Amino acid sequence: MKNIKYYLLGGVIATFLLGVSSCELESEVYDSINGGIFPTTESDAEALVTGNAYSVFMNNGYDGMFNIATGVLLVSDLMSDYGECTWRGWEPILYNRWTVGNGYNDNHWRWAKYMGKITMTIDRIENMDLSENVKSKYLAELHCARGWLAFCMWDLYGPIPIADIETLKSPLEEQIVPRLSEEAMQDFIVTELTTAATVLPYNYTKESSDYGRFTKGLCNMVLLKFYMQTKQWAKAEELGRELTKSEYGYKLESDYAGIFKLANEKNAETIWAVNCLRGTQEHKWHPHVLPNDFPGTETLTKWNGWKISWDFFDTFEPTDKRLETIIYAYTGTDGTIHNEVNDRVSSDKLLYYGAIPCKYDCYDFAGTQGENSETDYIIYRYADAVTLYAEAMVRNQNVITDEALYWFNEIRKRAGLTEYQKSDFSGTRDFLDKLLLERGHELFFEGCRRQDLIRNGSYVDAIKHKCQVSGQTTLVNENYERIPLPQSVINEGKGQITQNPGY
Repeated sequence: MKNIKYYLLGGVIATFLLGVSSCELESEVYDSINGGIFPTTESDAEALVTGNAYSVFMNNGYDGMFNIATGVLLVSDLMSDYGECTWRGWEPILYNRWTVGNGYNDNHWRWAKYMGKITMTIDRIENMDLSENVKSKYLAELHCARGWLAFCMWDLYGPIPIADIETLKSPLEEQIVPRLSEEAMQDFIVTELTTAATVLPYNYTKESSDYGRFTKGLCNMVLLKFYMQTKQWAKAEELGRELTKSEYGYKLESDYAGIFKLANEKNAETIWAVNCLRGTQEHKWHPHVLPNDFPGTETLTKWNGWKISWDFFDTFEPTDKRLETIIYAYTGTDGTIHNEVNDRVSSDKLLYYGAIPCKYDCYDFAGTQGENSETDYIIYRYADAVTLYAEAMVRNQNVITDEALYWFNEIRKRAGLTEYQKSDFSGTRDFLDKLLLERGHELFFEGCRRQDLIRNGSYVDAIKHKCQVSGQTTLVNENYERIPLPQSVINEGKGQITQNPGY
């Protein structure tokens, strides 16, 4: 992995956190930068792009939008039908009781500020004297970052305010930037990602010093998710097929648990991951999921947080190999036997709220020391892409195609499950329902479930069922597919920034 010097810039380009999402780095702090001196060279440009295009996509402790505590993927899954948490206080997220002024809203809105930083960097790079190839590559990475960030914010909040370069260059003038319209926001996402995809390479091999930088594969994966959520089935099918081309080099790994092992980082199933390294960028997965009496982990920090609800866990087939990455029964260090039967009887039991989504380095915890893991944190992978492709084919063509069934069964075969025949489905609706459940089993705690339920039109009913089973109340309705903007944003908008419907 390439050592990329990460510059913390003062002046026009604001300071950043000490980390970069997908590149190992050395930190050099510049308290003030003379715009006439920096940036001028190719290495300056690389530092500028790395610091501004990648810094938001981190998972380093509690920093970055993919962090384990409040990251967008993690919270999206907690908002789904299987997301649970032993700690109380998370009820607004777990059971969809969002209200305006809830502090959790601010956790995710803070990433919106990076849009302006990326836009300012695009302007700086465009005005640098660089070779055409270098300039086009760095601009493509910045457009990818802006499009991807816009998609993530749109997914949670809907359209957001996006300032243009002229507004950003006049920070002392009081200007209120309203939210984009839904159409303009969607056009922005597509334009940014397609612009980047035309320039960036298909992929980087794991041996490449550029592994971890943005690629055409990443751009198209985000676009695929966008087209699925906007129900543009033909475009989604086209992009899904595109991602299966040999030029990308993606393939399904033979062993599910191995995908998430330290020893198998950079495997061919990974489309993009936060690249972690001891002392540089480390995440906190295991402390957030492991109970404090789990045996053989005396040197690890354990807070017993995130859980897969027992109600959803019970939908797994008993022979499913993916259960090897879920801890659902164990004998504690004091001899207590923990499982669904024993722990579901009382809320003071460690597994009362559900099973443990161990996922990474399950049972050997090879990448973790104390509370920090250096095992790469996967954001998107090929199994996600091909199952979306299968869904898009069936939705677009209104028939169960041979290829859609093939990809569905490839996922089931790896899990050690019986393959489906076309005769096993009563129709396309039955296929889609079974695929929805399969994706839930395959992609648990990878940030997909909430989107899947919304796209399927079953989100509200799923959350109501979750709350009924757990004895909780909910405010959920169709408006709760998006969360409210922070009240501070509405206040600062002085009537020009409107709140989401229903809040």
